[in-house]
Amino acid sequence: MEIDVLEKTENSIKLRVRGGSQSVLNLLKEEADSVDGVSFAGFIIEHPLEKSSVFVIRTSSGSAEKALKKTLDKTQDDLKAAEKQILGIF
Repeated sequence: MEIDVLEKTENSIKLRVRGGSQSVLNLLKEEADSVDGVSFAGFIIEHPLEKSSVFVIRTSSGSAEKALKKTLDKTQDDLKAAEKQILGIF
């Protein structure tokens, strides 16, 4: 997966994600929606054959960079908890 910053302001970050799965972007979008201050999180698929998408996060208050960091931390915590539960089954 390759990620490039297309645009960054105090209240907005736009990233191009190449080679990543839509599942990962959906997960990030869902997590970002629950972070305080995030007014919008979403992505568009630029072209399905190129496997390139643009992910956007905007905040109404606070730093978009901090909101993205909280989103990533929360996603990691959720995945670790899921891994622990799943491995506990086997």
